[in-house]
Amino acid sequence: MELRSKRLGNVLTKFLWADIGLTILLMVNIVIVRVAGAGEAFLTYDIIVSVVVSVNVVIYTIMYLFWLFKVHKDLQALDEFYPITPGGAIARVLIPIYNIYGLWNVYSTMADYFKKNSSVHTIGSRLALYIPIYYFLMIATTVLSSYLSRQSTLESFSALWFTLYLGDGALVVMYILIIKAVSIGLLRLSEHDLNSGEADSAGYSQ
Repeated sequence: MELRSKRLGNVLTKFLWADIGLTILLMVNIVIVRVAGAGEAFLTYDIIVSVVVSVNVVIYTIMYLFWLFKVHKDLQALDEFYPITPGGAIARVLIPIYNIYGLWNVYSTMADYFKKNSSVHTIGSRLALYIPIYYFLMIATTVLSSYLSRQSTLESFSALWFTLYLGDGALVVMYILIIKAVSIGLLRLSEHDLNSGEADSAGYSQ
């Protein structure tokens, strides 16, 4: 079975790696400013990097929603009784407040489903381990970002901003690990499904 989510998952991962690279640039900028100070040109450069980061985040967030939709299309193609529909997955992520539970539900359901299949049991266990780490980082960075947004722009190069960028980078790494786990799990399930179909066909031909 050809996976609908495979190609988009690969492109999404590249945007996430780009985000990590850009975030590292912002962290380096903080170190430079705190050690050597900064002129107007450097501050303009930092603003440009921040804008590029923001645009990249918007792009990969939209891509992520399409990827998640296609992942659930693939899951339902593999198993018509899979409990979460593509539309249901998107609703769990987009509806405010409900998405605090919804996102966990999307991935925990996927992890449980993988663990029931011997060919992807390890992938399911790995995905289940990633979920609480991802949530911790998401909550921590959201709280710290909310706090820093109320501070003076003069504090933009503080140790707290460095900590936030570090947390953002770690969160994106978790995104990449989750996407990788889901993609490998789907690939192995599709291969198992294909092999089962070929075995059945061989049995019938005999």
